[in-house]
Amino acid sequence: MGLEKFKDGELILKFNSTGRDIFFGELMSRYNDKLFNYIIRKVGNMENAKDIYQNTWLKIANSLPKYKDEGKFSNYLFFVATNASYDHFRKIRKDNENLYFKPVSADKDGKNDQIESLRSDVLNPEEENIEIESKEFVNDAIRELPEKQREVVLLRAEGFSFKEIAEMTNVSISSLLSRYRYGIDKIKKMMKV
Repeated sequence: MGLEKFKDGELILKFNSTGRDIFFGELMSRYNDKLFNYIIRKVGNMENAKDIYQNTWLKIANSLPKYKDEGKFSNYLFFVATNASYDHFRKIRKDNENLYFKPVSADKDGKNDQIESLRSDVLNPEEENIEIESKEFVNDAIRELPEKQREVVLLRAEGFSFKEIAEMTNVSISSLLSRYRYGIDKIKKMMKV
């Protein structure tokens, strides 16, 4: 049907006016991987990430009739995902369940299913092991950051500008820059140890 030619706002309008799932499906397919990668890196646990991912899309689907195309849809989507993460852990806290983050598990090939591979070419086994260990170390370091620093570091890693993050989080750009700088400095210090 050539849906890729439509902008996000146009897909939302078509979905709202027709109710056809094909328009919502196209919207989801545009952000599937990026959104899930953000959530898994934010929460560090596959089961929690799946729940939050589903809740995010449910909230988006329910809010689309009221959605006003005033900014980038991706900003709104990641804002909803961030809030869904907080809601999820508030509920867990209420239920007195374990709140500790579990490390991201590797699949049978030793690669992380949840995190995009940054490799552009084939590595030999030794280089691949070093790369996997480095990614795991960086992911562990990111999980050790305070929540506000972790959030801005992860959103920047997903390609959002500081202006977009400011719009999503209602935090000033100067505060975000400070959080980002402190977060990156902490990660660098952890990597030197």
